[in-house]
Amino acid sequence: MMNANGIGELSPKEKELLMQLEEIGQLANSISERLVMSEKKLSERENELIALRHKMIELKSENQHLKEVLQAWRERMESVLNQMKTIN
Repeated sequence: MMNANGIGELSPKEKELLMQLEEIGQLANSISERLVMSEKKLSERENELIALRHKMIELKSENQHLKEVLQAWRERMESVLNQMKTIN
């Protein structure tokens, strides 16, 4: 059948398929939006992880330096104590 515009009417099956296609399109858009949000969150987490790794490296370096300082002071204290023993 032709409507007033000269376009044929859709059959019930065509209407059903068109509705299903529209539903699939909406679902695809929804999934796409969720995927974009997930990728954004993942990127944020990766950036946090990178920052934490840099901080960890920095803290390890500082810890090593403090161990060396502590060892130097321990050696000095032992030296002073040994000198005091020889004086007494």
